[in-house]
Amino acid sequence: MPLNIFGKRERKTTPRGPVITKEQFLKSKPVRNPALNWSQYPSGEVAIFVKQEPTGITKLMAKIVKPPSEKKILLDRVGSFVWSLCDGEHTVEDILKELMSKYKLQRREAEASLTLYLQMLFRRMLIGFMIPGVKPPNEKPTEEKGD
Repeated sequence: MPLNIFGKRERKTTPRGPVITKEQFLKSKPVRNPALNWSQYPSGEVAIFVKQEPTGITKLMAKIVKPPSEKKILLDRVGSFVWSLCDGEHTVEDILKELMSKYKLQRREAEASLTLYLQMLFRRMLIGFMIPGVKPPNEKPTEEKGD
């Protein structure tokens, strides 16, 4: 192990899911979590409502004060635009092109911003991805029956 003069340890991270190529990512279709409730305001902004279960100390406090049963996430104009396109029909490439066209962005800038935004939505379990050629982990392989 090399000497680290700044005293920080290198983190060893393992991928949490299948590692996909950039081409697979661009061809994937983001889809909203069907367990979520959301609504769009007349201004175009989207509000996502996430159910909250009390855990740990909040469970104790819930006996005294009733906490809200759901958390509201309000997306800005650009985030709401992307959210509306995460319908399982549009690919990431389609969303990227729409973003570049509507907001007059260069491809590199739009791609970097969109990738980070979609990753954040994915980490918060607000969206998932349908990746062509990759089966979901809970899907059983189909058995072929012979004649």
